[in-house]
Amino acid sequence: MFSLGQRIRELRLKQGLTQIDLAKELCTPSMISQIESDKARPSYKMLFAIAERLDVPLEKLLVDVDLNMEYVSTYKMARAMVRSKRFASAIPLLRDLLETPRAQISTMDILFELGVCLVQTNELAEAEQTLTQVQELAIMRQDHQLLAAVWKELGEIEFRHRRYQLAVHHWQKALANAEQMDEQDVYLKAELLYRMGQTYNQTGQAVEALELYDRAARMYESMESLHEMAQVYLGLGISYQQMNDHEKAAEYSERAASIFEGLENVLMTIKTEIHNASLYAQTGRVVEAEEMLMRAIHKLSGMGDKEIEGIAYAELAQVFLCKGDMDQAEAACQQARMLLPELHLDQAKINRTLGEVALCRGQTEEAIRRLQMAVDGYRRLDAARECEETMYRLAQIYRSQGEYERQAEVLEKMRDVVKEALGRRGIEL
Repeated sequence: MFSLGQRIRELRLKQGLTQIDLAKELCTPSMISQIESDKARPSYKMLFAIAERLDVPLEKLLVDVDLNMEYVSTYKMARAMVRSKRFASAIPLLRDLLETPRAQISTMDILFELGVCLVQTNELAEAEQTLTQVQELAIMRQDHQLLAAVWKELGEIEFRHRRYQLAVHHWQKALANAEQMDEQDVYLKAELLYRMGQTYNQTGQAVEALELYDRAARMYESMESLHEMAQVYLGLGISYQQMNDHEKAAEYSERAASIFEGLENVLMTIKTEIHNASLYAQTGRVVEAEEMLMRAIHKLSGMGDKEIEGIAYAELAQVFLCKGDMDQAEAACQQARMLLPELHLDQAKINRTLGEVALCRGQTEEAIRRLQMAVDGYRRLDAARECEETMYRLAQIYRSQGEYERQAEVLEKMRDVVKEALGRRGIEL
């Protein structure tokens, strides 16, 4: 009894299939990876094909999935906090989930997220104990993806203890497991090489650092990951300086500086593209808007600016909503939520989009809940116009349901919001 993605993963492993095997002629291995990690929701047609390939009835995939919506919602919120680096805020949520376990979410996944948070908040003893539990379970399941992630975090613990040799040893273990993953995670491998290079630099082993930085640089260059590439070039500059090769040190330092400077200009261009795509979508040019946003997201993926990438995903979700593709809209919303800070204007926009998705699926109560969350978000951020529009949408839904009293309540509150906003501008009604 797991989430849909976890159920698919369990059945695939039991069948001895890799993600590549399962994806063959259905979709990309990357899509299977996203489905199994509950980052994407498959269409009914794809779900049926996956069930056939796993040789199970479709009902076996769907039974008991996401029965406890509050529990699943809390887990997703905690994960979004982790991705947006709000580690201290995520810890109490993850502890609550562990105290009241449910079948929908694997305890191992919750423990791993908690371990990451504990590392980042410097609670290292508990972090090591938590991650060791996850490691034991991952070894039993021969889950190389999870083992690579756990070894990476254990290496970070040793680095913070200044036990640099052990840190490098753990990161080498992580790299070895990353090499055995069904689908190679080039970003993970490059990051591990970079961290080992940093450690060797710190301990004065410039030659070893140079070799690791060079390998990391080649990986980042192949992915056009500009932000990470600039960091590695800076590391190469430091290594060459330690070796008294001042010419090469200056060369790589200049490369790093040029990329960092260029990134600022590129980001301004991408921000403009996202704004234009939003205007295109509002005027009905949704195909062009989708293409522009996909290009922007592709460029942003290697630049390290998660907030702008999250904004682009939030806009893309609205484009998918306009196209009537609810699954894609929901998936884009989830991506945006993980990338954006918790208190951000587009988090309210995401809830409004999810409300419209729920409404299209006939889930009226969920739609109302999401729109109310959007209203709360807009009010906290003093976005009066967006708040008013969302409240008016809520009133329309109540009217369509024949709930005229609740419609009147919302309209009255909407009037109060408008008065407050005008009052702050010195205008009296």
